[in-house]
Amino acid sequence: MNCRALVVALGILGPLGGASPLTAQEKAIELTAGILGLGYTTCNGCNGVFELATGGANDGIFTGFGGGSVALGVYLSPEVAIEPTIAASVLSSGGETATILSLGVAVPYYFDKGWGRKGGYFAPKVTVNHASGGGQSSDQFAIGVGVGTKLALNDAAALRLQASFDYGFEGDFSATTSFGAFFGLSVFLK
Repeated sequence: MNCRALVVALGILGPLGGASPLTAQEKAIELTAGILGLGYTTCNGCNGVFELATGGANDGIFTGFGGGSVALGVYLSPEVAIEPTIAASVLSSGGETATILSLGVAVPYYFDKGWGRKGGYFAPKVTVNHASGGGQSSDQFAIGVGVGTKLALNDAAALRLQASFDYGFEGDFSATTSFGAFFGLSVFLK
């Protein structure tokens, strides 16, 4: 990952490492893992790519939840959380393999005001993507939004359904547009 992308990622994730958000709230900390997802991504000058992912689903090929993803929701109030996400995907086509590592932060706003345990939400997000393959690597900054809902299973777990749109800015590679859907499991640690 080049220095510019690393600085952006640390700028996004750095404030989350401080004690204040974790110690200030007492009601909810959430861990989310993907189960199933699909995404369609297109870029300037390339063919679109459709992806169906299991075991750590994807809501957009370059952003948000990806194969092998995990998100940590830290609640600031009953309706707002900060949700850092890390995702890794491996794509293979025609004998070529590419690895994509994504670091992002979403800020979900929950309409139910119940510490994210159930109900609908709207989540703007930013992501830094690092792609490598074929002896080359490149970075991209992306913004997006997720709209979804959680269906409570019990006090400690919920199913999460989300649709998303993401736009990756032109940088080391072409600008991208991604649409996706995600199905995951959220577990509340507090």
